[in-house]
Amino acid sequence: MEESSLTYSTFKTFREDKFSFVYQGFFTNNIVITAIELIENNLIKHSGFRKLRHKLSFLMIESFQNITRYGDEPENKNHEYRKELFLVRNVKDHFYIASANIIENSKIDYVNAKLKEVNQLEHSQLNKLYQNVLTNNHFTDAGGAGLGFIEMVRKTKQKLEFDFVKIDENYSYFYLLIKIKNNTEEKTHASHISIDWVKNYHIQACDDNLVAIHKGNFSPIVIDPVLNMVEKNIKNKTVNIQKLAFHLILESLQNVSLHSLEINDEKEAIFMISKSKNGFKISTGNYLKNNKAQSLKEQLSLLKAMDKQQLKTMYNEIIHKKSTAHINPKIGLGLIDIAIESNKQFDYKFIDVTDNISFYTFKVEV
Repeated sequence: MEESSLTYSTFKTFREDKFSFVYQGFFTNNIVITAIELIENNLIKHSGFRKLRHKLSFLMIESFQNITRYGDEPENKNHEYRKELFLVRNVKDHFYIASANIIENSKIDYVNAKLKEVNQLEHSQLNKLYQNVLTNNHFTDAGGAGLGFIEMVRKTKQKLEFDFVKIDENYSYFYLLIKIKNNTEEKTHASHISIDWVKNYHIQACDDNLVAIHKGNFSPIVIDPVLNMVEKNIKNKTVNIQKLAFHLILESLQNVSLHSLEINDEKEAIFMISKSKNGFKISTGNYLKNNKAQSLKEQLSLLKAMDKQQLKTMYNEIIHKKSTAHINPKIGLGLIDIAIESNKQFDYKFIDVTDNISFYTFKVEV
């Protein structure tokens, strides 16, 4: 799928979300820390969700630990396995935390039995089981006697959704979905995100070579965790990834600040990383009014037509405050740096949404 179309289709997939975070790939502690930072930064403006912050952090850590606790690395390196998936969505007054990982088939009976056990117990029975596990040290190398599952149900007061999808005679995909509702908000009809949706999205994310997605209220406060995610998970010594990603995100934030439509005091945008044949694609997208788009189109078209030396000359003119009648520095400075650093390996598109609104996507390859 063309990258601009992928950015827009992904944005539409999560259009009802106040916040979305998706990661697919190699897991480190930095990933869950990044997700927690992004959620906390997005929840600052929503007073009704503040009481959930610690509980959500705990559940994300448990979900992450579930991947590392039960996840297995297949011996057959030639087989194309789907990457591990970690996902958080905030749809209206519900939060959904999902995970997907490879598990040895020999572990499935144990994990399945523990999940069924915690799902059928009442709250008081769960508390009793929790204390019994702690008191009698009923722990195993394969997962602490389901202690994490017990805590997930105790914290959410909802059943866990799960499934196992067989890969071959040795391995399966293990899917787990945690749901939590914010009881302080008015009742709303939230889209029901099911374990089947998680399974289908895992396939789609793999087909699209997605690495990470952040969709939500884009403000300067999210820069640090997003940059941290980029820095820790993309290694390419031939390109200054940090500088390139930094300017791309800054340009996206500036574009959002100047042009993005504001709905309910928020300016939504999406930031994505996906793999390409030779490296990675970093892309952003947001809505803007059509009467704001023409100037931006002109700047982007001008940059695309210039060679590297012309770009450097323009950049220096802006830095030294020389004549810049041909470019608006408020729009162009970050983009000029991106064009220079990426050897003009960037693309953009304005997708018509209505007669007055477009969806602007920007992508750079590294």
